[in-house]
Amino acid sequence: MPSANLVIGNGSTVREEDGRTYERPRGQAWGNDAQRAVLHAIAEDVARRSDHRVVAIEVVRSDGHLEFVAIAGDESARDKMLGQASPLELGHILELGVEMEGWRHIAGDRLDEITRAWLDAYGHRPDVPPSELPDGWHPDDQMVRLLSNEDGELRALLYLDEPLSGRRPTTETARTINAESGVLFDAIISIVERELYGEQVRMVVQARRAFETVRPGLPFDELVRELSRALTSAMDVATVDVVAASSVVEGLEDGRDEVAALMQRQWERRGHVVVERQRTWSMQEGAIVTPPALTRLLDTHDLESGLLVPIGAGDEYLATMALGRASGAPRWISSEIHAATMVAADVGRLLLEARLMERERALNAEMRATNEHRRDMVVTLAHELRNPVSVIWSHLELMQHDAPTDIARESLDAMDRAARRVEDMIDALMALAAVSDPDRAVIRASVDLSATVRDSDEFLAQVAERGGVDLVTSAADGVVVLGEEAALQRMVANLFSNAVKYTPAGGRVSVTLEVDDGEAVLTCSDTGIGISEADLPHVFTPFFRSGDPAARDRPGTGLGLSILERVVRAHDGSVDVTSEVGAGTTFVVRLPVAPGDARAEPGAG
Repeated sequence: MPSANLVIGNGSTVREEDGRTYERPRGQAWGNDAQRAVLHAIAEDVARRSDHRVVAIEVVRSDGHLEFVAIAGDESARDKMLGQASPLELGHILELGVEMEGWRHIAGDRLDEITRAWLDAYGHRPDVPPSELPDGWHPDDQMVRLLSNEDGELRALLYLDEPLSGRRPTTETARTINAESGVLFDAIISIVERELYGEQVRMVVQARRAFETVRPGLPFDELVRELSRALTSAMDVATVDVVAASSVVEGLEDGRDEVAALMQRQWERRGHVVVERQRTWSMQEGAIVTPPALTRLLDTHDLESGLLVPIGAGDEYLATMALGRASGAPRWISSEIHAATMVAADVGRLLLEARLMERERALNAEMRATNEHRRDMVVTLAHELRNPVSVIWSHLELMQHDAPTDIARESLDAMDRAARRVEDMIDALMALAAVSDPDRAVIRASVDLSATVRDSDEFLAQVAERGGVDLVTSAADGVVVLGEEAALQRMVANLFSNAVKYTPAGGRVSVTLEVDDGEAVLTCSDTGIGISEADLPHVFTPFFRSGDPAARDRPGTGLGLSILERVVRAHDGSVDVTSEVGAGTTFVVRLPVAPGDARAEPGAG
């Protein structure tokens, strides 16, 4: 079978077999020297206990690839395979192997051409002659055990080769191997998991301590700089930079688009990029020659290698967390890379919160600007209307002094009513602008809300009587709140007048004031025309008028309830409304009582 090996640098080998390409993933990416030494000692111990000359251990890395980390008994295999990685493919083991007490024996004569090509690309065939025994071991035979933890997660593969007996295994020999070496299987799993989780815990703890030093509420760009500073000081690397997707990195101007596209792909795949001087490795992609732009970047910062982890939210790529290692530092191992992705996820949450906060600030600023513009327009309109109305009043007074005829008097009365409506609207506009201004200086004092309610009752009693509406008020004595007296008086008056206006003759308006759990509770219920469910969410919107003909028949500016709601909100209170068309409406206003004045003795209104 023709084959060719193409060495492309930094230990990466591409093997072409019958049109198929086999490329090794990045090697030397698991654990440290101490961990490898322990696993090598275990491999030697397993060889001694199992009566095999060669034992190899291949671990599952956190990036999903396999890597040979220990080979005992065969120097040539160790030189060729140690530290080499391969894709995690178990099909040939599970399909061709015969199960023996947790082991899989794959006889060489069962291998098909595809499997042989795979093993030639990623494995090692010992240079030994076949055994001449009837059940003799063949150089292509494999004895493999899949080592999984208690949750069934695969952690390593254990290989036995060249049995000292020269014979193929049986169920009895597999059982004997388990009895002699079983305790070492758990030791291998323990070491692999300790390497995986220990590095994750270390790096994540370092990063989260760094996060605690970053001031909350920073704008996005400032947060990016602060995170870079904090992570660099906390983590065991030469540099850490959080680079926003829109940033221009010094030394990377020419390759900016290329790198941005690469990181966008990595975010979509939830991958990463390892940059070494000769080769650049990315998740789920083959190795490429390191682009000159990235090589220049390494030179600029005097780095030997870098790890680039994308940061994003949903489909949006936001930034890259770039970690750099100086010359002489160890290579990036899979557990470090996995831990870095966890740190990047935490950074991503912080950046997303900052982005959302920035958008919220921008939206609030836009809303404030809109409200200020609207308020300025309202004030300007009110001032512009006040002068013409004053002129109309002056001329009406002059004309009424000349003893007009009956027909003329009717016209003058109509003009008088119209002018009063315009004047009421001007007053309402000015009041709305005042209570909507967050920068307006407000002097708060103790306000006797009980007296305010009774004054409004007295003022509107005659209006209610003329309209055939029964107005009943009951206010507890001495209910005092802190606030602006004029604004609270207008709020209460609007509540009374709104109920009386929309209650037809024969109806009833009931107003009560009491104290409940430290709050003044002002309730106004009527048996009026009611508010439809569709209109209810809009009753506090300025200038809103219901489409109900019964409501349209009653004059109004659509500002009374808007002013009421803003006054209540400005006094740290709340207002709720419930209504049923044809049955009536109830408003409930709650205001905090002044300290020491939460009394609720019933009083007549």
